[in-house]
Amino acid sequence: MELMLALFFSFVMSLVAIGVVRPVAIRFNLVDKPNERKKHEGNIPLIGGIAVFCSVSVTASLFFPLNNELASYLFASGLMVMLGVMDDRHDLSVRIRVFFQVVVATLMIVSTDGYIENLGNILFFGDVNLAWFGVIFTYVAVIGIINAFNMVDGIDGLLGSMAIITLISISFLLFSGGQTSLLSILLVAALVPYLIFNLGVFGTQYKKIFMGDAGSMFIGFTVVWLLVINTQGEFSSFRPVTALWIVAVPLMDMAAIIIRRIRKGKSPFSPDRDHLHHIFLRAGFTSKQALAIISVIGILFAMVGLVGEVYQVSEGLMFLLFIAIFISYNYAILHVWRILKWYRKRTAIR
Repeated sequence: MELMLALFFSFVMSLVAIGVVRPVAIRFNLVDKPNERKKHEGNIPLIGGIAVFCSVSVTASLFFPLNNELASYLFASGLMVMLGVMDDRHDLSVRIRVFFQVVVATLMIVSTDGYIENLGNILFFGDVNLAWFGVIFTYVAVIGIINAFNMVDGIDGLLGSMAIITLISISFLLFSGGQTSLLSILLVAALVPYLIFNLGVFGTQYKKIFMGDAGSMFIGFTVVWLLVINTQGEFSSFRPVTALWIVAVPLMDMAAIIIRRIRKGKSPFSPDRDHLHHIFLRAGFTSKQALAIISVIGILFAMVGLVGEVYQVSEGLMFLLFIAIFISYNYAILHVWRILKWYRKRTAIR
């Protein structure tokens, strides 16, 4: 009953926060305006992340014991949301964003007294222990996953869907191991109202909102926090290789696009319209069709990771399969125009 009450409270708090913050965002011009890269209609309030954070922080404070770890998580998450709001409003430089991401990564390492030091037996000759290099690796992982979720936020519903797939996967792994993960479930409950307004369902099409960088960075940070504390240490809940599978779509999309930008001589952080969802749109799919297809892909990847974890499939085999799929994915993206040309010909013939 307490869990159900917490979930209901998180859902309602998210709805209330959206209603309260939306007019404030419009008043202070915290909105996303259409441009050559953004094809939406009108100015859309960037308040999804603020509403979700408010819901999770208030609910967690009421239903969780307020210990050092929770306080540190809420403080670090608050910094991420503040950074995101400033970025949404003033378009901060990459250096400033990365600096604050390093700060929150430091808070995570210090408050949890842990970092990514063991990658498991992914190379078939025993556990890969990173020792002191694990601290550097953790900083890279935090920055990478935060920006992976930031980059995937390109069409309506996609960020929320990817986040829910990942968070439900984490919850399943913890519950199957006899543990609870109230934080991940609370976040799922808080994301549902955002998706309702973002997708314009149940009569909300005229009150559309976007997540904003505040939301994408907050979600990315929460995901990496949960993955680190649950894959490391003596009492880890699941294996590090499983974490790759439940964040596969954002991770692969980010890695592939960075490779493409470097090959073109561009900055890895330069904006473009070459993400996976953009490719589906250029192939002729609607935004909702692209959302559905990418979500199914994300679910399938997550299920591979969950099945591998439940049945304890070799970590080395799971890692090799992940790398093989990423190489295939990257090759397909690099040759996407040939694939699209073939697809259009087949469609025309039919």
